[in-house]
Amino acid sequence: MKRLSAVLFLSLIFILSITARGSEEIPGSETVSVHLVVPNGATLVPIALLDGKSISEGFDVELEIIKSSDLLGAKLISGEADFAVIPSNLAAIMANKGTGLRIAGPVIWGLSYIVTSENLKGWDDLRGKSVPMIGRGLTPDITFRHLLEVNGLNPDEDLEIVYVSAATELVPTFLTGRSTVSMMPEPMVTTVLSKKPETRILVDIQEEWRKLYGSSYPQASLVVSGDFADKYPNFTDDFIQAFSASVDAAKADPEAAGAAVSALVPELNAGIIADAIPRMNLDFMAAADARGALEDYFEVLKAFNPATIGGKMPVDDFYLP
Repeated sequence: MKRLSAVLFLSLIFILSITARGSEEIPGSETVSVHLVVPNGATLVPIALLDGKSISEGFDVELEIIKSSDLLGAKLISGEADFAVIPSNLAAIMANKGTGLRIAGPVIWGLSYIVTSENLKGWDDLRGKSVPMIGRGLTPDITFRHLLEVNGLNPDEDLEIVYVSAATELVPTFLTGRSTVSMMPEPMVTTVLSKKPETRILVDIQEEWRKLYGSSYPQASLVVSGDFADKYPNFTDDFIQAFSASVDAAKADPEAAGAAVSALVPELNAGIIADAIPRMNLDFMAAADARGALEDYFEVLKAFNPATIGGKMPVDDFYLP
């Protein structure tokens, strides 16, 4: 009887040790394919040094690089993406569409700068200037307009904002002298700094935002499918830790990260990416810790146009605990 009791006790301990890890479905002999979706461009830097095959036994992370914003939205709506690095406001839009998408945490805290080849000193010198940029009505436009107004400028009267159809137009327009002031993101800023020596950064958009809100704005975030996070909570934690480590590795070794990005997308120059990384404001912060910064950002976007966050502030479940 004592032996039987001991066996039952040990069996109970074993069962408890399994259930203590939650309701996660443990993979069998077949490997679980994990679909990571990342847009082409600067958002590749956080995952450049991520080894998706060694995060956790039984799981294999497959990267898909998306070059179309429409296709990115389709992947998120259909649930094909288990994890993604996307604009934070797009995450809010998708969550408000009922996709169950959850935000794991911001990773890119803004990468926009106003550059000039003139001897300009600050915001007031933008009066009467033409400033090419991308994204009419999108987050770069909203953050720029918000900061213009805070600094006493009317975006529609005191200067001319020239919206170009593609980001690729900004660099040649500036380098050929057709514009002497431009708002552009990294790594384009590094490109013009390297090719036109008289270029300098007039305004760091992130620093200006920090003056107002105490932190920069959480432009891009890591998100996870709610269904996937519920089914594989432990792997979700493991992936987030590996992702955070990849971000830290990119910051510590920009040359390795630049080479890795260029290996993924050869048209992205490794040296330019490496030099741009210090101005990409990379820092992964868990959603629970970054919620205040996210909500400040969403409130500014909502005031400009509620549609930019899907019509309303995201609910509590949006923020991965």
